[in-house]
Amino acid sequence: MQLAAGGVIGIASAIFGIGGGSLTVPYLTRYGVVMQKAVGTSAACGLPIAIAGAIGFMIFGMQKEINIPNTIGFVHIYAFLGIASMSFFTAKLGAKVAHMLSPELLKKCFSLLLFVIGCYFLYKGLKVSLAL
Repeated sequence: MQLAAGGVIGIASAIFGIGGGSLTVPYLTRYGVVMQKAVGTSAACGLPIAIAGAIGFMIFGMQKEINIPNTIGFVHIYAFLGIASMSFFTAKLGAKVAHMLSPELLKKCFSLLLFVIGCYFLYKGLKVSLAL
């Protein structure tokens, strides 16, 4: 069951370009994991998901002719380095804040984040479909 869930979460994360945590946290909380532990576990799971996704986008992107400097496949190196380094330094702050909040408030904040992400995807999808 968990292998299947991990596979679905990994594939969906890569397809939608979102962190695995946005799918891992709801999965874990659905099965009774305390919110702070779900967030911490999903952060640990996010690294292998991100590495596998980045490698996949590099490999499959190399098969296409991309004329954008500083890229390997579909991955822009400077963007990768900037986002990865800032994520590394701010993750500790995020963990502190997560443990300061009550599980109920953390769930509400996470739900709001997922709602905003969902609205963004709907907006982009509507924009693309209207352009066709």
